[in-house]
Amino acid sequence: MPRPRAKRAATVRVSVPHQSDCVRVTASLRPNGYEIRQADLPGERGGSGIRRRWGMWLMMGLFLWGAARIALFYRSYWGTIHHLPAIVDASVRSHRGTLIRLRDVSPWVPRALIATEDRSFYSNIGVSFEGVGRSLYVDLSSGRFVEGGSTLTQQLVRDEILGPEKTLRRKLSEALLSVAVTALYSKRQILRWYLDEVYLGNGYWGVYRASEGYFGKSPAHLSLPQAALLAGLPQDPSALDPLVHLRAARRREWEVLLSMVEDNVLSLGAARRVYRMPLDLVPR
Repeated sequence: MPRPRAKRAATVRVSVPHQSDCVRVTASLRPNGYEIRQADLPGERGGSGIRRRWGMWLMMGLFLWGAARIALFYRSYWGTIHHLPAIVDASVRSHRGTLIRLRDVSPWVPRALIATEDRSFYSNIGVSFEGVGRSLYVDLSSGRFVEGGSTLTQQLVRDEILGPEKTLRRKLSEALLSVAVTALYSKRQILRWYLDEVYLGNGYWGVYRASEGYFGKSPAHLSLPQAALLAGLPQDPSALDPLVHLRAARRREWEVLLSMVEDNVLSLGAARRVYRMPLDLVPR
C-alpha cells in the first residue's frame, strides 16, 4: 500500500520595486492549490509602526508646546484683561469722552454697527472665523495687511490693549485676547465699551461726543440715517468725516444701509427711503 505523500511547503520570494525588503509568502501544497499561511509585507512590521509612533509623539509634543505658549501668553496679559473696565474708563476720560449706558443710545446705532462691522457679534467667541479667513485670503493675495476682518471685540482689544500695529503676531494676540475678553465679560459690556471709546473722526471719541458734535443731540435721539452715518465712520474716520467729506460719508452710509438689508434689519425699499431722509448735520 503506498504511503501518503507529505505536505510540501513552498516559499516564494517576490521583489518589490523601490523597496529594499521583499515579500515572503509561505504556502502549503494542497490538492486544490496553494493555501497561503503567512505573508510578510514590507512596512507591515517594524518600520510603519515606528513611524506612526514617532508621528504621534511629535503631534503630542507640538500640542503641549502650543498649550504652554498660550498659557504663558494669557498669564502675561491676565492683569490687563482683568482691569479692562478701568482701562476703558481712563481712555474715555483722557479723550474727554462721556461714558454712556446702552439704554441711553438709540437702538438703531448698535443695529447698524453690528450689521456693518460684526454680524455674528452676539454668537461668536470674540473672533469671527469667516472674517479671519476672508482677511487672511485678501492679505496673502496682496502680500500686505489690507483687510480688517476684525470683530467689535477685536477692535476694542486693539484700541485699548495692543495698539494699531499691523503684524501677524499682533493679529494672533488680538484673537487670543478677544476670546478671553468674551469669556470674562458680557456682550452688553463689550458693546458699551466699544461705543464709549471708538474714534468717529473730527476729534470725537465715542458715540456720545460724535452725536453731540455732528448732530447737536444726544445718542438717544439719533434717527436711523444719522445712526447709519455714524456706524460707517470707524472704517476710516478721517476720510469719512461728514463735515469735510460729505459725499464719501454718504456713500459709506448707503453701504451701511445695504448691510442692514443683508442682515434682514431693513428691506431694500426702506433703505432707499432712509437714504433720502435729511441728516441735519450741525455746521461748524
